[in-house]
Amino acid sequence: MTTSKPGADTSETRHIGNWLDGYAETLPEPPTPELLELQARLGVFQPAFLEHVLIPFTTNEIDLAALGAVSRQLVPVAGIDSRGQLPHRATASLCAKLSLPLHEVPGGHLGPIERPAQFAAAFKALLREF
Repeated sequence: MTTSKPGADTSETRHIGNWLDGYAETLPEPPTPELLELQARLGVFQPAFLEHVLIPFTTNEIDLAALGAVSRQLVPVAGIDSRGQLPHRATASLCAKLSLPLHEVPGGHLGPIERPAQFAAAFKALLREF
């Protein structure tokens, strides 16, 4: 496990397991034919996703007091390849506000799809910690 020290506006970042060793030299796994077919079928739902999921996610305030009350039950996770992007920034900000560590896993926002084997191994290691 690797850990970085938190700064004034950031939280501690953790990498559970040994997946980070040599990670930079790896590439995303090619999608399977089944995944490509599923993505094509799900594409028709993109407008509904944007209207009913993405817009509310990006425009509503979260209840920090409510989350703080259950923070011992939270394990915030973000894909390492999405650093600097909205999903990672939002998770890192939440971690800083709740004084929780940010657990990074392989891949980006869609890590389980981009790197399923690496993501699964890292996620199993993370689950064993809790």
